[in-house]
Amino acid sequence: MPKVLIVDDEPDILELMQEDFECEGFNVNTARSGNEALQVLKEDSSYQIIISDYKMSDGSGAVILDFINRLESKRPLFYFVSGQADMTTSEAQSYGANRFFYKPFDIDQLIIQVKDDLKKEGL
Repeated sequence: MPKVLIVDDEPDILELMQEDFECEGFNVNTARSGNEALQVLKEDSSYQIIISDYKMSDGSGAVILDFINRLESKRPLFYFVSGQADMTTSEAQSYGANRFFYKPFDIDQLIIQVKDDLKKEGL
């Protein structure tokens, strides 16, 4: 299954998403901040999916999205999850996010959306 990087500064949400995606057979790595995620991506940019909180104290999800938009390799699918977003879904998509999920969100719906988008991408 595809490699997923999940980024969130809330440990409970991070753990829940990691467990649920792993139960679905995804290869999951996590980061607790935007800056930690940037370090992970600089070492390994081969992720097919990135799911990131939008607002975090140590590097926002927007910083991650900006980084992947500049990658020369195939761009991963990117999803924002946030409870305090300063942008609308359409704004997020105009910056390159595939989807925007508002907290609290249904993890099953997120997984279904990711799988559907992977099929559309032929992955």
